Amino acid sequence: MKNWIRYILVLPGLFLPMVLYAQIPGGVPLTLSRVIELAGTKSPEVLLAATRIAEEEGRITGAQVRSLENPKLEAALGPRIGPTTTIDVDVGVEIPFERGGKRDRRIAAARAGLQREKHASDNARRQAIAIAVGAYYRVLQSEERLRLTEDRKALAEELFRVARERHQGGDAPLFDVNLAQAEMSRAESAIESEKGFLARARAVLAASLGLPSGGDLRVEGDLKDRSFFDAVSSETSLDKRPDLLITLAEVDASRAGIALAEAQAKPDIAFRVGYRHEEGDDIIQAGVSVPLPFFNPGKGPVQEARARSDRARIDAEARKAAVSFEIEGARRSYAAAAESVRLLEKDGLPLQRESEAMARESYRAGKINLATLLLVRRDALDTRREYLERLLEAAEAGVDLAAAVGRFHRSDNP
Repeated sequence: MKNWIRYILVLPGLFLPMVLYAQIPGGVPLTLSRVIELAGTKSPEVLLAATRIAEEEGRITGAQVRSLENPKLEAALGPRIGPTTTIDVDVGVEIPFERGGKRDRRIAAARAGLQREKHASDNARRQAIAIAVGAYYRVLQSEERLRLTEDRKALAEELFRVARERHQGGDAPLFDVNLAQAEMSRAESAIESEKGFLARARAVLAASLGLPSGGDLRVEGDLKDRSFFDAVSSETSLDKRPDLLITLAEVDASRAGIALAEAQAKPDIAFRVGYRHEEGDDIIQAGVSVPLPFFNPGKGPVQEARARSDRARIDAEARKAAVSFEIEGARRSYAAAAESVRLLEKDGLPLQRESEAMARESYRAGKINLATLLLVRRDALDTRREYLERLLEAAEAGVDLAAAVGRFHRSDNP
């Protein structure tokens, strides 16, 4: 029976990727909300955490029994050999009764363990969403980098055409034509390189969502949109961090463990009723069985449970302080990353675009050579690439902030 239960739990996990992939056809893009939803419900880590909850629920079922010991039936039958042969019969029933409220304390300990696993499931969900959302933004950035290289190629083709026309008109040397053609080749190479980065980013996103392949994935979103993270930047409460709640639940579980260990140190009582037929006489007996805790008074488990409780309490206090520092650091990191993007958007990008446009017009007018124009263009490309890097840094800092706060607004209940 246990093997069948194991198969029932494992088989859905084996077929889940195919079922999930069928739910996301290649023509349907993955939005941020959809990524959060899938990662929070279908990622392998979340599914495994759900099985641990089911396991703890089974322990509660086991703890609710009236007694861990079942009644015992003893029977013996045999001949008595003497001057006359008789049949002796000895039948007894022993019924155990627990003392010290063991059942209630077993249930309390099992419920504390269940609550701990529920918080652990929430923590697995938090981490899975953070990984998937980070992968989602890396896909968005990879697509933007690919578009940047495609723009670079389009402009290189235009410069090649202008350089060739000017050379044919005697206004530019062959050196300019060769430079423009080399720039085209570099742009084409950059496109293929960015396609590789994009393929890897999609594969990572697919893996975080439990999908078998990322080749057909399409994402939809704006790398510059930070409203998702701005919504959590003012969060200050620690009560949404499931990893902190795990440590607090561990404290409760350890206290329940102390109470259970103390109860288990008290000996139980077993009542016995027996019937004997001996030498033709019927004998009925009733008795009590009580273990004497001389050799094992049960102090060891109680001492272990108390030490475990002290460790859980210290861990909870340390974790609370660490979470507070983590949230504060994530908030400052996100603010700095957002400010870095703002500064580039305010001055760096507009001025660089203006400089590039002026350089292109100057080249067409014959005021500068192609080498000077390419230097200006490379600086412009570097600025745009740096801008995409800053956007990704801001997104990743935002993901860290949302994970630190423990709340992803587009999927959590308000």
